Amino acid sequence: MNILQDFALALVDFPTALPYYLVLLAAGGLAFLAANRATNAGEQLALPLRTAFLVVFCSQLVLLTLSLLLFQGYADINEFFPLAFQTLTFITLVWIVWALAFPQAKRWLRHIPIILTLVAFLAGSVTVTFISNQSAAFGSNWVHQVWSGASLGLLIVGIISILSRKHFFKLEGFLVLLIAALGYLVYLSNPVSAALPSAVALSQLLYYPLLVSIAWQTQPKPATVHQHSPMPASPEMAEAFLELNLQTEQEQIRNALTHSLSVFLMSDMLGLVERTSEGNLRVSNTYDLIREAWLPVFELKPEQVPQLSAHFEDALPLSINKVEELAEEKAALLQALGYNASGCLFLYPLKGEGEIPKYALLCLTPYTNRAWTPEDQSRLSVIAEKIVRVLDNSAATEAQARAVEELRINLNQMQRQNAHLGEDLERHQKLLAELRQEYLQVKNRYSKETQLWAERQKFLEGKLANLEETLQKQAAAFAEVESLRRQKAELEAELTKNNEKLANLKHALASAQEVLSGERLTPTDKVEPEASEGSEMLSGSQAAAAAESALKEYTNNLNSHTIQLENRLQELPLVPRRVFATLQKVLQSLVSNAVAASPQGSSISVELLPSDDLTLPESLEIRVTDQGGGLSEAEQRAFLSFVTGAENDIPKSIGNAGALQQAVALVQAAGGHWWIHAEPGCSSTYRVSLPLDEHDALSSGSVED
Repeated sequence: MNILQDFALALVDFPTALPYYLVLLAAGGLAFLAANRATNAGEQLALPLRTAFLVVFCSQLVLLTLSLLLFQGYADINEFFPLAFQTLTFITLVWIVWALAFPQAKRWLRHIPIILTLVAFLAGSVTVTFISNQSAAFGSNWVHQVWSGASLGLLIVGIISILSRKHFFKLEGFLVLLIAALGYLVYLSNPVSAALPSAVALSQLLYYPLLVSIAWQTQPKPATVHQHSPMPASPEMAEAFLELNLQTEQEQIRNALTHSLSVFLMSDMLGLVERTSEGNLRVSNTYDLIREAWLPVFELKPEQVPQLSAHFEDALPLSINKVEELAEEKAALLQALGYNASGCLFLYPLKGEGEIPKYALLCLTPYTNRAWTPEDQSRLSVIAEKIVRVLDNSAATEAQARAVEELRINLNQMQRQNAHLGEDLERHQKLLAELRQEYLQVKNRYSKETQLWAERQKFLEGKLANLEETLQKQAAAFAEVESLRRQKAELEAELTKNNEKLANLKHALASAQEVLSGERLTPTDKVEPEASEGSEMLSGSQAAAAAESALKEYTNNLNSHTIQLENRLQELPLVPRRVFATLQKVLQSLVSNAVAASPQGSSISVELLPSDDLTLPESLEIRVTDQGGGLSEAEQRAFLSFVTGAENDIPKSIGNAGALQQAVALVQAAGGHWWIHAEPGCSSTYRVSLPLDEHDALSSGSVED
């Protein structure tokens, strides 16, 4: 192990390091020259390989120059040489990994190596400026480990990409990246302080010759004599190109073009490739030269043929002369064509005015297995522009033909319309002549009748004047009748009001007489015990009949209201006459209030029934419901305040306030209870319970809401 380490250290020190730099420089130059001559199967890798090997050559040239200057005694170079070596080595690894692991990346991803190069150059400049003066040897500070770790990470990414994807140089690329990664791994595991990292330098000596081998594989392969023999002109070729000149429609021109090119290139199959709007590759006008038949049109997605799609987009020709190359893409083509073998494949993009090609030629040799040569590509390059012009002109010609056909169709339609218009014009002229003659006849006939119509008009005007005079008189009489009707309605309404006032006056007069005779009770009067001793009793049926008779007698003059009575007093066994007298007065007061509160023509509900008041076990109940629109909460509170004695007067807005005051005094004097239930906007119901037992009347007088 010590011998190997000493050998590596001696390898990177001058003057013994001179062969090391010369080997790396030569390997980089040879690899660049070999990749620069790639024109055949390796063309798809040629561009990234050329760039990578050019960077390798330039980097080694710079390092060789710096080493020679350092060997000549320029001590200042020794301060930044290790970091310069790390920076340039990292940049060369970026391009090597890119060329070997990502040769077919998408266009927007191809800027990544440029970006990484700029970032590495900037980082190297910063480290050389601010850190290089600390130490001139590798492994002496953390910066060298960071550069080495970044290089190792880059190599690991490239190895993973090669192992997970299909590549042209999978084995060679894997070995190159593996050897480089092992060199950095050994250095990081034992970072010996030296002028150069010996493990890294030794790994470069091992994998740089492999780069030359990879570049050499892109060289054109010698072909057999029968594959590269010149194609003499034949009658079939001349006939094919003559057919192209004789066609006029686009589809015929495209078919003639592929037929001519298949004869010209001696291709077993030749089709026209176009990019659809969905991004697929559409292969049409495919001609089978051997069977002399046209094959159906088919489309392939980019993921089915990634290499073909990439070369089409990049306008790069693609030649596949090995059966094992692009096996999956060939399988997709075979499935679409219905063939068992594809042979050799040749794709030649046809660029138009723009950078992206509009068309491409797809050539296959499943029968003859003929290999494609650089001469085939050269022959196509001479006529490529003319082929594109023919295809564009055919499309333009077809568009013009369609436009001319549309114009012809429109012209024919206009001519037919003009013919119809001429016929219509002639028919209308005849009709106009007939109408003119008929008009003259009608004019002569009606000229005689005009005078008769004038005389009749005068007669009718006179009669119309008489009718208008008669109508005016009738209108005046009708207005007088309507006035009388309104006066009658007003008198009837006034009579109804007077009747109601008369009933109220009668009730008031009766109440006044009772007051004068000492029978009426005020709210402050108290019932004496001896008043009940001489009272008489009425049966329930007698009380019911008497109450109904009294209510009917009271409401005889209330023509504008309807009283609905529900009388259940007959269910009571006995009713004291004094209680019945109070019932009559309270009932009259409540009905008077309901009449005052309800609109004319409305219905008033009156109920006389046994009470369910738990505080008065033996009692009767009066319920009077009006249609006065109900009471607001403020009006209910005002009424209850009067009942409980908190207020002196009932609000004037509550029906007949005087009648309600009288009813309240009577109920309180009899020891009864009050309830009120109002529905705002609808109705109000006054409920009163009167005790049948005079003892309860003396001890249970109260008012409830």
